[in-house]
Amino acid sequence: MRSIKDKVMVITGASRGIGAGIARLFAEEQAKLVLCGRDQQRLKEVAESLPIPKANRLTVAVDITKKTGMKKIVEAAYKKYGVVDIFINNAGVGARKLLVDLTEREFDAVMAVNLKAVFYSFKEIIPRFQKQGFGQIINISSMAGKQGVAGMAAYCASKAALNVFSEAVANEVRNDNIKISVLAPGSTDTGFMAGGSKKKGVHPREKNRMTTAEVAEAVLFMARQNENAWMSLAEIRPLIIKK
Repeated sequence: MRSIKDKVMVITGASRGIGAGIARLFAEEQAKLVLCGRDQQRLKEVAESLPIPKANRLTVAVDITKKTGMKKIVEAAYKKYGVVDIFINNAGVGARKLLVDLTEREFDAVMAVNLKAVFYSFKEIIPRFQKQGFGQIINISSMAGKQGVAGMAAYCASKAALNVFSEAVANEVRNDNIKISVLAPGSTDTGFMAGGSKKKGVHPREKNRMTTAEVAEAVLFMARQNENAWMSLAEIRPLIIKK
């Protein structure tokens, strides 16, 4: 497997949860990082905690649901490093509500972050990858994109759409030496999962969850694949041990 030392990685949603976990693990591998999110202070705290020189990290505080926000990320990354090796679409949101309680605004917000922002990233980064002759995109999806979960209809729909959208575009660019992979984690110990509703009919909180570090390890595996290897969709879920 290849080394990611000195490779340039862009990570959205890097200020917390899985994104921060990916950043920490990639920093241990001595990658060069571009950390993106809405909260500049939290991004700064994550960046300063990483075991890499200041010259090898960059924070970009933007709203990725805006086309201009994604453009700013890509331009900042190329301005600093001159290249991007891997772009990780990790940012995600959910609305844990029964459909009858879900507002149109909440539905649109989930789709904007989980799907439309990925569209913006593809439009910005793929032409750059085609020009430089290589590149990899890793999209963080969810097992919820493969099965409907009560109380998470919008989230499930957004992740299911992300899966097939990624596969379709991957087949468009695979001959350009560009890989697009999707990682679908099962239940993970993040702030989103901790916010489950107790309303009747909403899927109960799962007792068995993975840590963000465990999900980050799976992302690292995908990033370290040899040049001629391509993993289109991978699943990772917590191991249920009966006591």
